Amino acid sequence: MFKIKSTSIRNGWYIVGMLFLLAVETVSVSAQVASHPFLIVTEDQFEQHREKAYYEPWKSMASDAFKITEEGFNLEERGAYELQDYIGAVALAYILNPEDKSRYSQKVKDLILNQYSKLKPTEKRNWGGVVPPMSSFFVAILALDIVYNDLTQEEILACEKVIESQIFKINRKGSWTEVRLGTHGVWDIYKGLRTGPDEAYFKGTMAQITPDGVSPITIHYAWERVGGGDSRISKAGYMDVLEFTGIDKRYFSNEQLQKFHRWLFSASVNNSKEMAIIGDMLPTQFLSNDLLHARVGNFDAEAAAYAAWFHEEDKKRGHIISYLLPQKELPYPKLPKSSVYEDGGAFLRENAMNPEGIHAVLYNIKGQDEWHTHQEVNGLALSGLGNRLLVNGGRLGAPTRSATLNNTLTINRNDHASRTGNGIIESISRSSFDYAMGDAGTALATSQHNRSMLLLHGTESSKAYVLLLDEVKVGEGEKIYSYLHPSNESKVDTVLLNSSYLAAIDHYPTVEGTALEILYLTTPDSVNQHLVASAVPSSYPGYPDHNRLEAVYSPDELGGKQVLTLLNPIKQTEVKMNLERSIEKGYEINLIQHANGAKDLILNSTQTGHSIEYKGLKFEGDFLVHREIKGTTSFLFAKNARFFTSQELEFKAEKTVTLWMDHQFVSVIVPEATDLYLINKPSKSLYLDDELVESTSSADGFIKIHLLKGSHRLFYK
Repeated sequence: MFKIKSTSIRNGWYIVGMLFLLAVETVSVSAQVASHPFLIVTEDQFEQHREKAYYEPWKSMASDAFKITEEGFNLEERGAYELQDYIGAVALAYILNPEDKSRYSQKVKDLILNQYSKLKPTEKRNWGGVVPPMSSFFVAILALDIVYNDLTQEEILACEKVIESQIFKINRKGSWTEVRLGTHGVWDIYKGLRTGPDEAYFKGTMAQITPDGVSPITIHYAWERVGGGDSRISKAGYMDVLEFTGIDKRYFSNEQLQKFHRWLFSASVNNSKEMAIIGDMLPTQFLSNDLLHARVGNFDAEAAAYAAWFHEEDKKRGHIISYLLPQKELPYPKLPKSSVYEDGGAFLRENAMNPEGIHAVLYNIKGQDEWHTHQEVNGLALSGLGNRLLVNGGRLGAPTRSATLNNTLTINRNDHASRTGNGIIESISRSSFDYAMGDAGTALATSQHNRSMLLLHGTESSKAYVLLLDEVKVGEGEKIYSYLHPSNESKVDTVLLNSSYLAAIDHYPTVEGTALEILYLTTPDSVNQHLVASAVPSSYPGYPDHNRLEAVYSPDELGGKQVLTLLNPIKQTEVKMNLERSIEKGYEINLIQHANGAKDLILNSTQTGHSIEYKGLKFEGDFLVHREIKGTTSFLFAKNARFFTSQELEFKAEKTVTLWMDHQFVSVIVPEATDLYLINKPSKSLYLDDELVESTSSADGFIKIHLLKGSHRLFYK
């Protein structure tokens, strides 16, 4: 084991400094004249890294590296990924225990000559011949750079010969581009051949992120590629080498990459810290404690706080990547909240402290897609009670992409014309309520589709559920097909034909004994159940199919339809939702009585321009959610509405607005400038976007507020 220097212990100022983990400064070097090591560490930084080993999390990482190193390695029993883990641990032990550095440098040399020489990189075995070996060689190059000064020239040349002969069996260009660029690129830097930015790599990286930081590919590939998965470590790790050497400083300070890492470690995972299912992926794919996750703070402090939440129960492994690259320790964990990305989707969630809380995704990317992207414009992902409740067509490639195999909507069962839409165009988030709307844009070439998703959080008085509101406009003779893919491979039970369905979650559940109740609050012409593939059989032979629900709707005489669906995650022993349904004066009326006292009234207009009086409420608009608790209004949400009145909450608008309001706060979306009228409360002032509203009340007791187009916040104080 390494020895602790007593002089360092006596220096109290140094101990205090180390408790705050003095950041290891990166260096700028010229690859043409650099002395080794220089790729991710320099020799003059070794002592700083040794001193860190007195403190957590570095102490545990150091112990882990020494333990791994002493276990030995046999390629016949293990593979390329295990080899990259092992050589990275040995190289770290070399830095941390200088008294035994000769032994560790010889271990690195022997691993390259006797183990890496046996790997079989080849273009002939598709992914397995390219990605695993090239990923592993990336780490081998970093390790060789670190131990370089304790090898003879003959040993160095022998190692370099093995690496060069092996990695050049893989072309610089081809499928899995970034893993090629990353490994060849770091070798070029090691050899002094690259001294300037790698434009192909930079462009390839940025093409995998929307301007708002969301992956336009899949959630799985977001984690494995730019997110820094161990299985493709050179795809993301190359940017760390470019940054450290000073060859290209465009990555850590890049706003798009910072946004991506915030999104990745928060919005992309559910409350159980499992990936939301979007794009080419399966519920059997899980996230790991990957090495590059430790250095997320190099990009962004907020992203690092989310990473600390995600890895709250994990200990970082002993490896040069996880130990050397972070410029500081991960901060105190930050809980993710609902977040909305105009170019990417709405990622809505209940309190992240509750692992059973709902996580609902409305996916809608605007300007870019990729081979692994599905036809999921206005597509859904849903988790709750510890499970992924919806799946999609799975993977891999074209057979899984069709809109009918994903949780979205089509016209006449046709494929989408595009895998990109117009993004998320409206959203409101409150403490226990979230709303977002996506516009399908050109994905439906001759039709229009806006999908709204509402998450009503669980409270002391109510259980959590999700509402979907589809506003569709189609051509003459066309029908609307809406698809849901519950994580069910046995059978979806028909509770009430064309109305209520119950799907046991038995397709790779994480938690047993849960179900998804699906309530078609707008009655379809028919609901068809089909068993469909969960993955491409040729790629995943024997992978079980799952059940899909297809709801078919006919439009009205003008080609329009407003479709309302309720998704209710429940435990199989739980009583299903207490729901009363009726139709009156052009509205579908749904009354939900929660077991703990709340009562939700949901009105869905069958035609625009209608108004209704119902049990003391007056409303004109397309859609309303009104919650009452013990006879008192808690809040209301009105969509495309002009007025609402009751004995407690009221508003009027000259033109239609969408708003959420309770007794103190109002969040309002204004499609075009209008006057909004709210009740005057003489004892309180009204603020608009944090500015005091200077207005006198009208004779009928309302305050008139002129609102410009856009989103606004009002509150009484």
